[in-house]
Amino acid sequence: MRERIKLVSVQDETIVFEKPRKSIINNVFLLNEKKNKVDIEIISQIDNLILKNPVENLEEGINYFLWINNHQKASEESLLTGMNGISIEGDTNAIVFRKHSGDLFPSNSEHILEGDMPTQIVDFEENNSSLNIFNQILTKMNVKSFFAVNEETEEKKEFPFSFAEDTVSIDLSESLPRGHWQLKVLYTFNSLYLIDTIVEGDPAHYNKSSFIGYIGKHGENHQGIYFKGNRLVISSLLVEDFFKEIPVDEREDILVDQVIVHDTAKRGIELHIVDEQFLLSKLKEIIFVSRKRKKRVRITTVKLMNGNIFVPLTSETLQEVSNNRWDLEGWFVNGKQSRAGRLQVVRATNKKLTYLNFSTDDYTTMVYTTMNNYIAILKSSGSFIFKERYKIKTKMLNIVKKDKDGFSMTVQVKKVGNVTIKNILLKLRSHDTIKMIETGDTEVKHIQNHSYSAHGSFSMDWGKKFFPLYWDIFITVVDEEGNEERIKVTDATSKLKKQVNKDYFKNAIYTKDKILYPYVTLKNDIAFMMRDREYYENKKNKLKEKLAYVIYLAMKPFYYRNKDIWLGFEKFSATAQDNGYAFFQYVDKNKLHDNFYFILDKHSSDYEEVRKQSNKVVPFMSFKYLLLIYASNLLVSSENKRHVYNLRIKSGIVPKKIASKQSVFLQHGVTALKQSNVFKKAKGRGNFSLVIATSELEEEIINQNWKYELNEIAVTGFSRWDKLFDKSQDRKHKKIFVMPTWRTWMEDMPKEDFKRTDYYDNYINFLNSKDLEVTLKKHDLQLVFFLHPKFKQYISEFKLDSEHISLKEFQNIKVNEEIMEASLMISDYSSVTWDMFFMKKPVLFYQFDYEKYERYEGSYIDMATQLFGERALNKQELIQLVQEYAENGFQLKPRYEKLHGEYFKYVDHNNSQRIFDVIKNLK
Repeated sequence: MRERIKLVSVQDETIVFEKPRKSIINNVFLLNEKKNKVDIEIISQIDNLILKNPVENLEEGINYFLWINNHQKASEESLLTGMNGISIEGDTNAIVFRKHSGDLFPSNSEHILEGDMPTQIVDFEENNSSLNIFNQILTKMNVKSFFAVNEETEEKKEFPFSFAEDTVSIDLSESLPRGHWQLKVLYTFNSLYLIDTIVEGDPAHYNKSSFIGYIGKHGENHQGIYFKGNRLVISSLLVEDFFKEIPVDEREDILVDQVIVHDTAKRGIELHIVDEQFLLSKLKEIIFVSRKRKKRVRITTVKLMNGNIFVPLTSETLQEVSNNRWDLEGWFVNGKQSRAGRLQVVRATNKKLTYLNFSTDDYTTMVYTTMNNYIAILKSSGSFIFKERYKIKTKMLNIVKKDKDGFSMTVQVKKVGNVTIKNILLKLRSHDTIKMIETGDTEVKHIQNHSYSAHGSFSMDWGKKFFPLYWDIFITVVDEEGNEERIKVTDATSKLKKQVNKDYFKNAIYTKDKILYPYVTLKNDIAFMMRDREYYENKKNKLKEKLAYVIYLAMKPFYYRNKDIWLGFEKFSATAQDNGYAFFQYVDKNKLHDNFYFILDKHSSDYEEVRKQSNKVVPFMSFKYLLLIYASNLLVSSENKRHVYNLRIKSGIVPKKIASKQSVFLQHGVTALKQSNVFKKAKGRGNFSLVIATSELEEEIINQNWKYELNEIAVTGFSRWDKLFDKSQDRKHKKIFVMPTWRTWMEDMPKEDFKRTDYYDNYINFLNSKDLEVTLKKHDLQLVFFLHPKFKQYISEFKLDSEHISLKEFQNIKVNEEIMEASLMISDYSSVTWDMFFMKKPVLFYQFDYEKYERYEGSYIDMATQLFGERALNKQELIQLVQEYAENGFQLKPRYEKLHGEYFKYVDHNNSQRIFDVIKNLK
């Protein structure tokens, strides 16, 4: 740390400092940035250190740093002072001498004492583009300069100024480079030079932005001056940014007395504004303001037409206008005034009026007036606007099984206007695939006033119509103009919802391996579930569930009353390889909790092995399993709690009991690469009592996005990581493990459709690549390809002919063993990549469908900057990266080694113990 000394005074012939300590001063000199030395004569060092003014030996405009006894010195306080051609600047880093001519001006604002200059009178003269300000401290004698500093680049620009009586006038007509500029003043106070920022001095306006004036257009930039918070700022910006930044000085409705509709190639609305100031103003805009998010979109192509304002409504104009309701706002800048307000039509009635209604391939737009005659725009799907226009309301009245191979449905429809109800239909809920099942016998009856009932039925052709998973109920309607829309049925009677929720199996139609039934959605509507039928979905097991419940109720008062029963399980209760089993195994082996059981399907390939390890493993769907389901207090799993029974079923005794239990979410993988709404608190499959996390980064993601409180999240690390050890060095042949994740938009699609996806195309071409085969042969590598369990039915479609590549199926693979043995992992967005990275082994991310993934799923981290491995967007890039890692012995690169410490809080094998400790404190 540099020793600090205090400057006492600067005279014509001498410069005086307080003498440092009691030491003897041997030498004093100045050193410039080029290390050129200028010696200074010491006149006295008895009381103070008095030096001869070195100005004659200095070159003009060059900074010289003060050294005493061969040590560079710093200043005790920030200062800028000078006299007769020399200035001295000081701060806690250095003391700088500089020779200059003319007015003193700082070379570095860090070397100077800065403050604020409160100004209570600020007046803008638009014709001269000048600013008049008043402050008693500022006089003609002490002001040296007015200048602006760019907030980003710190570039400085000086302005001409003059005094008239007590007011200083600053000329702002000069063009400024793009950016925000803070206005400052340089003035003297005694022997010091000070720089102050001009700030708001009126207490009534503290911390309030206010518009001062529009300076004008310079090139492409528009310049204006305003108080931003308390500071006086000059903005020089492109017009779109200018209107985002400047404050509105006055807000008042802008009246329109005529609206002319253009429904041609030049589609839009022509507005006659009552206030002439708007039309005559120097700068005027029409802004779309989102009613939901308050986002503001400036319409760039607004223009004058016949003395009116024309607002175009083309696809290009509305590109940034998302599906939403938008209010139209006018905004004009005129000299000293910045005025904005909603556009309001002058009419004798407040009745809602539609001006324009048009559709494109992607959306429909309606321009209308609200009940208060404000002009608004609704951009949305055609069906939503159709409902809005004709005030259509729907309610599901009844659903009945028809001859055990179909359903009949009755829908109540309320509508206004000449709209015909064509039919009822089921529509597949999918982003990419359009599938519909229509009723061909729809009958419509008028009930009363604007209310109608529609009744129709369909029979299920399983061979042609089967397509999982979710099917929503719609009605097809047609207006008198021939416009046809499908309107989703979004309500149901309480009686019907109660019937549907009581027993899904009783309401279902099914074959030996397929099933279809109605269910109540998260939004409290009725939809249909179409899926493969599980082997245990039969009348015998339904009867067993009821019988087990009766016995549980009988045993509850004396047998189960004091038992604290925990149930552990994993995906579909069909595996014992993840965090669920790792945690159970730790607790069971260490005898930490007597009544902890693990649920596992007898058909699982893991069953026989884990059954030998513990007598607490209970067969899925056994009678004991059902009793434990009813009696258990806590569910502990790497999946959501419905995996202990059936993920797809929410109705019936068992699902209702499961929903009411406390649960600990051990997680299947680190939450970062994929956004998920289903685990949010108070929504979907969430509502966990405790969520396990691996780092503060993940804890923040869960807190911010899933809305769990910090005391509901525990940063412990994963149980399965306790069992992870790098086994790659023990292998004769290095292994590459390829494990892509699933896609929500492809879930359960037929094989023929799956083979037409870019997912299948990219992976089959990668695996069959000749270049990949050359690399595998050259380096004697083995590649294991494993499809996600939700895509297990498609494994047969991957026909490969390579002795270096093997395909492995769900339940015939131990994923943790594959990861431990692998030298390189290839995935896309799978959270299992974190297991590989935990062991400091490299990961490649194959993200050929990244744009679609971001649109449909999204991630919590930035894929471009925060991943812990390279990204490949096509087959060639991926193979090149595989070759690169094979050449360098599969070593983790330094930049990813550095990330490891940020992404893992614990790198030990005590995660299960930490989890157990937090669960025991769970009440």
